[in-house]
Amino acid sequence: MITKIKFREMTLRENIDIIKWAYYEGNGVLSVHNYTIQYFPELANFDNNASKEEVMKKIEEVVTKKYKQYRNRIKSETKRYNEIWNQYNDKYFSLLSNYLGIDFSDVEIVDGSVGLIPVFPRNLDKFSFSVSTGLDDWFLIRVSAHETLHFMWFEKWKQIHPEISRREYDSPYISWQYSEMVTDPILNNKPFSEMFGDIFVERGYDSFYELYDGDHLVMDKLRNLYSENISVEDKINKGFEYINNILSQESSKNI
Repeated sequence: MITKIKFREMTLRENIDIIKWAYYEGNGVLSVHNYTIQYFPELANFDNNASKEEVMKKIEEVVTKKYKQYRNRIKSETKRYNEIWNQYNDKYFSLLSNYLGIDFSDVEIVDGSVGLIPVFPRNLDKFSFSVSTGLDDWFLIRVSAHETLHFMWFEKWKQIHPEISRREYDSPYISWQYSEMVTDPILNNKPFSEMFGDIFVERGYDSFYELYDGDHLVMDKLRNLYSENISVEDKINKGFEYINNILSQESSKNI
């Protein structure tokens, strides 16, 4: 059995809950709060004395109004997303399973919910992720590949590094940062680049491409490592050792 992404319409309650979370998410790497204000400018007018109860009530009002206004669009986009991704689904999961050397067939469905959201959260434990409406074909493919790579990556990660706790799979831990960095060297190289063609270019967070190791970009060195003719386990471990050293040095500079 091959895993399948199935996109569905996000419920109103799910949409509200994501915006409530995003409004109060202050992670500097992701800028989730800022993205939320840009997406829903009606939420930008609170002063510092506004209570959380006031903010939550306003979020309920704003999201409910927009959700009802764009309900037909959410429905049509969900249908379009399924049609786009279905062209790649079976081959992609087969290639990824072979690349990582892991059987993912017990995960029958990856849940992709479609709503009105500024950022695209995922749930590693439930194998689910969320996207907004209005995505170009190439971006929908990129997000789908990126998020599902994370699901399978961390299943492999558990096998190789069972000593690393589950909480370190999320921001801001190095295990999480490394998982976000490797999507570039994996998805931009064969066999994935051949399957997706020119429609697809994977890119991590901008800050990753500003990291240097001497005169060399860290991401270039990571790409070179993942191009070596070694086992995927060796790629993962050598890459983690390298990135761990780099990010630890960066952290010490900021102390």
